[in-house]
Amino acid sequence: MSKPVRQLTPMMLQYLQIKEEVPDYILMYRLGDFYEMFYEDAVIASEALDLVLTSRNAGGGEKAPLCGVPYHSVDGYIQTLVEKGFNVALAEQMEDPKFAKGLVDRQITKLITAGTRTDAQMLSRDENNYLASVAAESGSYALCYCDISTFFMRATVFEGEDAHKELIEEIRTLSPSEIITAQPEILPEAAANVTELSTSLMRREKAAELASRFLEKSYLSSMEPLLLRTLGELLQYIVRTQLVEVDTRFDFSVYAREDYLLLDPTAINNLELFETLRTKEKRGSLIWVIDRTSNPMGARLLRQWVKRPLRDINAILHRQNVVDSLFRDERIRSRLRNSFKKVGDLERLVSKLVYTTLNPKEVVSLSRSLSELPDIVDALLALPIGLVDIPDTLSEVTKRIDETILDDPAATTREGGYIRSEYNEELQETVFVMEHAGEMLISLEEREREATSIKNLKIKYNRVFGYFFDVTNSYSHLVPDHFIRKQTLRGSERYFTEELKTLEEKILGAEEKRNELEREIYDELIKWLKGYSNAILEVAAIISKVDVLSSFAQLAIEEDYVRPALTHDDTFILRESRHPVIEKMIGRDRFVRNDLVMNRENRFYILTGPNMAGKSTYLRQVALSVLLAQIGSFVPASEALIPICDAIFTRVGASDDLAMGASTFMVEMSELSYILQHCTNESLVILDEVGRGTSTFDGLSIAWALVEYLTRTELHPRTLFATHYHELTQLEDVLKGVKNYRITLRKLGKELVFLRKILPGKSMRSYGIEAAQMAGLPEDLTIRAREILSRLERNEIHEMNEAEEVQSQTDPLADLLDDVRIEELTPLEALNLLNEVLKRRDDEN
Repeated sequence: MSKPVRQLTPMMLQYLQIKEEVPDYILMYRLGDFYEMFYEDAVIASEALDLVLTSRNAGGGEKAPLCGVPYHSVDGYIQTLVEKGFNVALAEQMEDPKFAKGLVDRQITKLITAGTRTDAQMLSRDENNYLASVAAESGSYALCYCDISTFFMRATVFEGEDAHKELIEEIRTLSPSEIITAQPEILPEAAANVTELSTSLMRREKAAELASRFLEKSYLSSMEPLLLRTLGELLQYIVRTQLVEVDTRFDFSVYAREDYLLLDPTAINNLELFETLRTKEKRGSLIWVIDRTSNPMGARLLRQWVKRPLRDINAILHRQNVVDSLFRDERIRSRLRNSFKKVGDLERLVSKLVYTTLNPKEVVSLSRSLSELPDIVDALLALPIGLVDIPDTLSEVTKRIDETILDDPAATTREGGYIRSEYNEELQETVFVMEHAGEMLISLEEREREATSIKNLKIKYNRVFGYFFDVTNSYSHLVPDHFIRKQTLRGSERYFTEELKTLEEKILGAEEKRNELEREIYDELIKWLKGYSNAILEVAAIISKVDVLSSFAQLAIEEDYVRPALTHDDTFILRESRHPVIEKMIGRDRFVRNDLVMNRENRFYILTGPNMAGKSTYLRQVALSVLLAQIGSFVPASEALIPICDAIFTRVGASDDLAMGASTFMVEMSELSYILQHCTNESLVILDEVGRGTSTFDGLSIAWALVEYLTRTELHPRTLFATHYHELTQLEDVLKGVKNYRITLRKLGKELVFLRKILPGKSMRSYGIEAAQMAGLPEDLTIRAREILSRLERNEIHEMNEAEEVQSQTDPLADLLDDVRIEELTPLEALNLLNEVLKRRDDEN
C-alpha cells in the first residue's frame, strides 16, 4: 500500500502505520462513534457488508475510499466479515479525545479470525468453535485443535498407510472454523478457512516453552516432536491473536482414534446426528431429541460425546451408574438441574476473563454462578461419582465480587456506575460529591448569604466561568474581602472564593475521577480473578459432565428408555426397539417396535420388503441404540444387551458428489471400499440398497459378492443389509451367519398397509408399483408399469414393442393371487381358490 505518505493528514498517517501491522486483516479504525475502514479495506468491506462506499480527504488532494459502521453494533458486522472468510483487526482510541493533546492515541486491541472468536455474540451457544493446527513429517501427520473460548484442547498423530486419509476424515468430523498450517499442501484444495503460517517451522525448544505455559508438564517429556511442533504453532497463533498474557491451562490430552467408536463423516450425516439430511436443520436430528441439558457447557459436551462414543466398557459403566442414580433419585436430579440452570457459561466467562474482555454484568454472572456451588456439591455427595473435589477458595471469589461490584452494574466500563462506592474511601467521597453537589452548593450559598447579609446572593454557573457568586450592585458595599472578583457586568459583579473554587473542582472533576477510580478498582479485580481461572474451569468441567448425565436420566424418564447391558461377546439383543427421532415426531403410541437378535450364528441380516415400509428406520435405530449405549445413555427399548463396537459404518441412500466429479454409483462404491478397508468383526455395518446406481444385474452381482465377502472373510462385522434384490435371500442357505428378515405388510385390494414389523423370512416382492400409486403417480403410468413388470417376470420383455397399444386393464389372475395370504386360508378356502384360478385360466384361453 504505497501512498504519498508525506502529504497525508496526521490521522491518515496514523491509520497507515497501524495498517502495516496487520496487512492481512480488515482494519476497523475507531473514530468517535464509528469504526472506519479506508482504501482497499473499505472497498472489500462495503461489498461484503452492503455498505455505502464514500471517500475522505486524506491530504495532498488525495481521496481515500471510506466506509464505516457504528461502534455499538460492530459485533454483527465483524461476525459477517469473519463468516465470509475475512480476518478483522480493531484499532481503539486509547484516550478520551476530550483530553487528548493532539492526535488521539490508537492501538490494535483485538484480532478476530474464524477460529479465535471469544465473544458470545459471534459463537453458537451449544457448539464448540474449533481452531486446528496440522503438520506432516516422514509420512506421519499431527493434528491439534482447541476451542479458545472454553480452553478445550486435544491432539493426535496419524501414522501408517492410511494416515493422510484419516487426518482428512478427522478434520471433516471436527469441522474446525479455521485451520493453521505451514504446510498447506497437506490439505485438500477445497478446505475452507486455511491460514498459512510462515514456512519456517517452529523449533522444539520454542514449542516446549510455549507448551509448558499452557499445559501440564507431564505431557511434554513423552510428546512426539511432530506433535509438539504442531501444538507449539497452535499456541503461538493464540498468543499472537489475543494480544494479552494468557496463563490459564488448557484442558489438554492426547488421544488415538482407536480410543473411541469410529464415526466417520458419512455415518454422522447418514445417521442425522446433528442435522437432517434433507433440511440441514437441528429439528429431526438425534441431538434434537436427546439434548435435555440445563446449561450450555453441558450442551457442548454432549455434542463431543456423541461424536466420540467410548469403547472402554468400564468408563461407559461409570457413566451408566451415575445416570442410574439420577434416574432413581428424582429429588437429587431436580435439585441439580435447577442449579445448573442458574449457572452461567463458566467456560466462556473464564475465557473473557483471561482475554480481559469480561464486562461488569458478566462478573456478577460469574459470582451468581459460583454461589450455586454449595448446593451442587451437597447434591453430588449423594452420588457414586467422585466428582466433588471443588476448591473451597472459590467462596472467596464470590465474596470479593459481591463486595466490589454493584448488584446491577453498568454493562461496560466506558462510563462509571459499576463499583460499590463504599468499597473505596476516595471513591465514596467522589460519588458523594456527584450525588449531593446541588445540596453542597445550596449549603455554601446559604452560609455566605447569612455571613454577608447579602439577601439576593446566589451561586450561578456557566460553561465559560464555571461556578460563581452573583452580587447585584445594590449590595456591592457588603462584599467581604475573601470574595475574589471574576467578572464585572452592568448591573452586577461575579465573585468566587477559595471554598467555591475547591468545591467546583470537586464537582466538575467528580465524574471523571469516579470513572478513573472505578476502572483502577475493576482492573485490579480482574487481575485478581485471573488467578482463579484454572479452579473455575475445573468446576465447569464437573458441572458440564453431571449436566450431560442428568440429561440422560431425564431423557430416560421422559421417553421410557432402558439401561442397556454391555458385553464383549457376540450377543446383540434389542427388545421392542424404537427409533428415538421418529417416535418423537409421530408419537410413541404410533411407532411400531421391533426386536433384534444377533449372535455368533446370526451376524448378517438381509432385510427385504417394500419401499416406505420401515427398513431404513430399522437399520438406523439399531445403529443409534449402539451409539447411545456407548456414550453412557439409556436406549429406546424394553430390553437391551449391546456388544461394544469399534465403529459404525453406513452406506445408505443415493448421494451424488457432483462438485467433486463423482456420480451416485461412484460415491457408493467409494463408501463401500472405505468400509471394507476399515471394518472389523467388532464393527456394526449398515447397508441400505447397495448397487442401485448401475444396471440391475451389475448391482445384484456386486451386492451378492459383497455379502459373500463380508461373511466369508475374517472381517465378518455385524451387518444389517436392506435390499430390493430378493435373489440375495438365497444366501441364507449357503452362507454361515446370514439370516433373512422381512418387513410385514397387508394388501387390501389395491391398497398396501405397512405393518412395519420385522419378522424372520423373506419378502418376494417390493411392491414398488403399489407404492408409486400411493404416491399419486398417474393411473395410466402404473397400469403400464404392471404390464411391463409381468412380462419382465416371464422373461418376455424382448417381445414387447414400446409403441404397442396397451390394454387398460391388468391381469385378473394376478390381481386375484395378489390378494391371497396363504397362511390365513382354510383347506376349504384353498380348494375354492384353486377352482377359481382354473376357471379364470379357461376363460382367458
